[in-house]
Amino acid sequence: MKKNPVHVFESIPLGDIDLEDRLTDFSLGPVSDTLLHSIETIGVTHPVMLVPANKRYRIACGHRRAGVSSQLGNMKIPAQILDTSTDEETMLSVNLVENQAHRKYTDVEKGLILEKLWQAGASPDDIIKKYMPMLELERSKKLLDDYSGVKRLSPKLRTLLHEGNIPLRTFSIFFRWDAKNLSAVEKLFAVLRPGANKWKDLLEWIDETATRDEIAPAEIIKAEEIQSALFEDSLAPNVRYERVRLALHSRRYPMLTDLRKRLARALDELKLDDRTRVHIQDSFESDEIRIELKFRTREQLVGQVEKLARACGSNALDELIRIFHEPK
Repeated sequence: MKKNPVHVFESIPLGDIDLEDRLTDFSLGPVSDTLLHSIETIGVTHPVMLVPANKRYRIACGHRRAGVSSQLGNMKIPAQILDTSTDEETMLSVNLVENQAHRKYTDVEKGLILEKLWQAGASPDDIIKKYMPMLELERSKKLLDDYSGVKRLSPKLRTLLHEGNIPLRTFSIFFRWDAKNLSAVEKLFAVLRPGANKWKDLLEWIDETATRDEIAPAEIIKAEEIQSALFEDSLAPNVRYERVRLALHSRRYPMLTDLRKRLARALDELKLDDRTRVHIQDSFESDEIRIELKFRTREQLVGQVEKLARACGSNALDELIRIFHEPK
């Protein structure tokens, strides 16, 4: 029977550890309060893994544990010391293996990990066959090429994408944008900080509009109505986002926006009872118009019918029908 290796642990002074060496630090997010409280209360119970280097130690696993311990003023930390011959690719591999069972990486983190493996000397074949499955990625050269674009993004933009857990398929359009456009979109999302689905919508509208109009994405983002919404201090976050969303949607779909404005005016001019509901298809793909009356008394019904009868002879009803039959 094969015996498990015997690990020897030591108590290492934190001053002997190079905390600035970030080779195997894959985390873009802050240290959790749970980890901070745990180390503060009971100390480090899971040793870090270190590699001797130039009379000091490099961290193979445990950047957060070491960082929190130093922050708390601890003098030493339990550690497993790896062989001095451990190269950088092995350090990265050890870290991935240790965290594979309980750590989930965002797509931005995955891109940075793959880049570090390449920089450490791992061949593309090894990255595809060995390491991509460890990151729950399909073995694919195209996918590896796609993730390689993450290194072009600024640290702040990477952090924004990480915090929103934005998937690669959403932000891969950035790999076609130059530095000026990336800077503009970074400022946009640094203010809005929307959820993943909203990221997707806004980016698609910006990119599609820029392609259609043959202009730079930054030109769209720097439009007056968007900039005023971003930097008006009195706006609540949800109101700010909605104003930006409407501005981008209107520019992406000008005809649909115009139809909706015409529809709102026509419905308002019909002057129907508040209990009367007009149901139409929001996409304008169907020309069917349904009217719903809600009432609890005869008087409520009669009042709605009388207003509806007056509306039947109005120009507003003609306009309402024309919107669906002659949208252009």
